[in-house]
Amino acid sequence: MRITPRAPLTVLFQTASQWVMYGLLSKLHARGYTDITESHLMLLGNLDCGTTYAAAIAQRMGVSRQAIYRTVRELQALDVLRLEDDPERGNQKLVVMTERGFPLVTQARAALGEIEATLGKRIGAAAVRGLREALENDWGAAPSAGAG
Repeated sequence: MRITPRAPLTVLFQTASQWVMYGLLSKLHARGYTDITESHLMLLGNLDCGTTYAAAIAQRMGVSRQAIYRTVRELQALDVLRLEDDPERGNQKLVVMTERGFPLVTQARAALGEIEATLGKRIGAAAVRGLREALENDWGAAPSAGAG
């Protein structure tokens, strides 16, 4: 008898994230946002309400500022975001949502609610609540060499 090992937690997280992302992209494309990509959604999900520094987005996402600027420029071409000079910090750029961007974010939030409801129907509302509670807990600093 061959025993199949359990998938590592990292693989399970990645699979779950892809399931949500594909569902979200599908719903947004059906609502007319056909130019939006996964990279766009990842960046939009890391914006603060109002304005955000491009450098803060890069740090939050663990990518280079150049990668953030490339994606912001794509979203700027779609009239979803714009870059502005920070009047207080001349070397910093602010990422600002445009009037066209706000409805996209509203639609994305509605679609995420639909996806969560679908998940609740498939695995049960209690399982979704437990998953949410586990992910919202403070896990503390990541374990390091020699520490648990």
